[in-house]
Amino acid sequence: MADILSALPDEVVCHILSFLQTKDAVATSILSKRWNHLWRSVLVLNFPDTILYHQDAYFRFTDIICSVLVSVTPIKDFKISLMYTYSQEDLTLDVPGFYDWIDFLVERGVEKLDLYLWLGMPGVPDIPDTILTCKTLVSLKLRFFSINFTFPSLQLPSLKTLDLEFIFCQIDENFMLLLAGCPILDKLIISKIWGFHSQSTNKWEKFSLTNLTQASIDSTYFHFPLEPLHNVHSLSISTAKMDSYNHVLPTFHNLTSLDLNSFNYRWQFLIQLLKHSPNLQTLKLNEAASDKDIWTKDEETWTRQDDKENWVDPDCVPQCLSLHLKTCHLLSFLGLQGELLLAKYILKNSAVLQTMKIWNGGQPKIKRLLLSCPRASSTCKLTVYHVLCKL
Repeated sequence: MADILSALPDEVVCHILSFLQTKDAVATSILSKRWNHLWRSVLVLNFPDTILYHQDAYFRFTDIICSVLVSVTPIKDFKISLMYTYSQEDLTLDVPGFYDWIDFLVERGVEKLDLYLWLGMPGVPDIPDTILTCKTLVSLKLRFFSINFTFPSLQLPSLKTLDLEFIFCQIDENFMLLLAGCPILDKLIISKIWGFHSQSTNKWEKFSLTNLTQASIDSTYFHFPLEPLHNVHSLSISTAKMDSYNHVLPTFHNLTSLDLNSFNYRWQFLIQLLKHSPNLQTLKLNEAASDKDIWTKDEETWTRQDDKENWVDPDCVPQCLSLHLKTCHLLSFLGLQGELLLAKYILKNSAVLQTMKIWNGGQPKIKRLLLSCPRASSTCKLTVYHVLCKL
């Protein structure tokens, strides 16, 4: 194996090394004279799952990072997952080293940043200012940071992918400012945003992410309006805060794939989404409701509650069903009356439906009930998987 690798050109070997953790890539320097400096030409630095328990370890790790940064050039992709579990006497520890690393990377034209920083101290560190004006950044992934700034010159002109999780943001204008600074953003993933309390649709009604084609929005802990997403082709949303979506929905003219999670059995909201997605081809529904929302216990007997809303067939069939819907997946199907009526409605009105798959954890007779109902598509294949439903 070593001989095969040795026969490869340096650029190919460096590409292979880019898939390793940086410490492992550096370790290859002992293999031979040829390998001694190859790791210095690897464009990716990866420091995953680093857990530090005291100050000395933190400072040693900082020294290692600094040594590697000055040894490798250029650096196009930097990934770090750093967790610091502090002791009581370490509460004054700051992260100046971390901000210096980011400044260094931005100055040298970094294109991808994947930063997970959990320091175990009161407060969450702000996003480094230099990131917010990085002209070369194409992909940005952040975990455990705060959006807390007034930065009118914020510009990320090359950013195409933005992935935010465990982010603290009290002022929705700051969040809008960040998104507005990404004029060619193509993919947006946001979840677990804390402190974000926008209830005014006026702030967002003219805000649009024009170039966005993919979005995954988990609004379990915050409300993110759907208006800016109206151009997307693929949309995944978790709408635990359903009351936040009572205003008028935008029309998703380009939407072909919709993944709707935790919509709390709000069938009217689902109908409105279908009506506002005229070209939808793929629909995935996953209620994933918690047991306390669906089941009640009377002594030793578990009883399934009825739906949150009664299903009512809409007055007119949404265009996406009659003309475009080809694939429908119903996950976490418990056999509730509304779920059964929904499945029958889709089968009855989806003229070009090719595949319907149901993951059934409820009634065992669900397949027989659906096989006997009318279908608009003669080529539709119905598959029902029986899964265990844990209480």
